[in-house]
Amino acid sequence: MVMLSILRRFVLADERGVSAPVIDFVLGPLDGDHPVVTGLRFRHPADRRERTLPWERLASIDWPARRFRTADLEDALPVPSEGESTEAREPGVPEVLLRRDILDALVLDLQNRRATRANDLELHLEEDGRSLRLVGVDFSVIAVLRRLSRGWIGRRLVRSKIHDWKYIEFLRGDPEAVRAGAVYHRRITRLPAGEIARLVDALPYLHAAELLTLLPNPLAADTLEAMSSQRQLQVFEELSKDQGCALLALMAPDLAADLIGQLHTEDARTQLDCLGPDRAAPIVELLRYPENTVGSMMTNDVLSVPVALTVGQARDALHERLAGPDFISFIYVVDDEAGRQLRGVVTLRKLITADDTTPIEEIMNPYVVTLHALDHSRAAAHRVLNSHLVALPVVGREGKLLGAVTIDGAVALVAPTRWSSQGFRVFS
Repeated sequence: MVMLSILRRFVLADERGVSAPVIDFVLGPLDGDHPVVTGLRFRHPADRRERTLPWERLASIDWPARRFRTADLEDALPVPSEGESTEAREPGVPEVLLRRDILDALVLDLQNRRATRANDLELHLEEDGRSLRLVGVDFSVIAVLRRLSRGWIGRRLVRSKIHDWKYIEFLRGDPEAVRAGAVYHRRITRLPAGEIARLVDALPYLHAAELLTLLPNPLAADTLEAMSSQRQLQVFEELSKDQGCALLALMAPDLAADLIGQLHTEDARTQLDCLGPDRAAPIVELLRYPENTVGSMMTNDVLSVPVALTVGQARDALHERLAGPDFISFIYVVDDEAGRQLRGVVTLRKLITADDTTPIEEIMNPYVVTLHALDHSRAAAHRVLNSHLVALPVVGREGKLLGAVTIDGAVALVAPTRWSSQGFRVFS
């Protein structure tokens, strides 16, 4: 095992006696657990330009003398300036450098669910005696001392301080880097949205936006939903317009409305225009309700079926729609889809287990406790909690079904701010 802090003291020398300090190490593809070093980066002594020596052109490693040996430094490939191309790497394939991109970077320890700094990197010398592979990260104070003392302190490796690279995600602190195609480990995508959201809370806002940009849009939308409202706004404002629109389109309408409601008026209008009329309509409907009313906290993405259907017909009608809403525990029964006068409620379990020929009216519960859209939100939240139900339906003055207040929304409203921002969400 060898630490990067030690390797940084090495020089690259050729058979002609020309030498140059090694300034960085190029990593290969990051899709495996432990990527290999594919090149050495140094500054040529003649023209002072940075060059990359492909690892296969390395002749040997002289450990006692701290030297990498090669036949000729002229075999190295010039590092292109921005806009230039080079044979050193495939066009359009960015490099990852150990010192520039990972050392001292803010990293996520996915095993222990924490954000920290990469104070040193551990590399493994392969059996051939010359190939190196990145295997671990050292977060400890000893790593800092090792670097400050040029390797004299902390030379004896403490294995318990090294964390396996395969459980590490590194961040650059620049959301634009993701959009520009920078290479990442992308192990963060293996965590559930709620755990990613808790990690995001511990990051500076630019790193948080960068992390969200790393995720596939469905996972990013779920993560955004799970964040506290303040962190949502900080991160969302750093996203590109297109990505922000894509995430809003995947969010539950009530949570999307809460987020859009925090934006400046012009930004909110821009996002709603981007969503298009069909997706924006339910969000705009929720934004119409005054703050602290039931309408402002409900979700209007609920399932309903006409009372005249049989169980089999209702299941057929709901087949495609079941993939959409987060909240599907209750199916609300209405007089018809046009008027949407609430008649009763059916649990999803009962709808699935009932005989196909049974009329919906026979299995529904007509004794439904309802909330009114203009009722005070806090009182309504307590009613939901006291009902011991996962949701209560919301109706208008004429009994028209408008949506539902879920237990998630009720808890988020009445619980202490710190506790509610960390609470799990089941239906939104």
